[in-house]
Amino acid sequence: MCAIPAGSFRRGSEQAPDEQPVADLTMTAFEIDRDPVTNGLFAQFIDDGGYRTASLWTPLGWEHIGAHSIVAPTYWNDPVWDADPDVPVTGVSWWEALAFARWAGRTLPTEAQWEYACRGPESRTYPWGEDEPDLSLANFAPYGEPVERRPTRPDAHPGNVSVFGVRDLAGNFAEWCLDNYALGYGGLPLKDPLRLTEEADDHVVRGGCGLHDEDYLRGSARDYYHPGLRDNLIGFRCARPLDQ
Repeated sequence: MCAIPAGSFRRGSEQAPDEQPVADLTMTAFEIDRDPVTNGLFAQFIDDGGYRTASLWTPLGWEHIGAHSIVAPTYWNDPVWDADPDVPVTGVSWWEALAFARWAGRTLPTEAQWEYACRGPESRTYPWGEDEPDLSLANFAPYGEPVERRPTRPDAHPGNVSVFGVRDLAGNFAEWCLDNYALGYGGLPLKDPLRLTEEADDHVVRGGCGLHDEDYLRGSARDYYHPGLRDNLIGFRCARPLDQ
């Protein structure tokens, strides 16, 4: 994990209504996974009975996987998405991501933590800085047209790293955050903000994916999905307070 020290950064941008109001946030120290959770790590969760251990799941998540007979990610036996143990896992719902995080003794990052880990105290536009994205920096779809739709390893783009050393934050797969989505940040505190409404409401994802264009790679860009979505758009990484 990468240690993210306590500090502040300027959250949001003027480029989209849901990235406003732009504000200076104060953040408590935390740790976040250097890389997204991979197929290999998720296989350990499965082998350890993660899908059979109710205590790892919220009641609604446990009900969801039972109702749909879910015992593995959507693409678990797909040669494009699952063949390499070192690429990020995908096809996991928010509930599956949270259950894995609990199994690992962690949780999902808040979207403020995710954005701070991505943009740093300088509030960079992209993890690497201000240079416009190209295919040497990230796995994405220039102008919305994928060159080749397949996952890449977290170290495939050495320049795709934040000031804190967190890798693969832009492109490849968007990442689940703990927060529920709302159109903008109204009503949230300016220290360690977190928005939780109803668990079944849409949850935030960050970072863009191989089907997203340059705009979604910005560190302030937001997207959202139902917590039950299990498509090849989304992966995740974990976080925890630094004192743990």
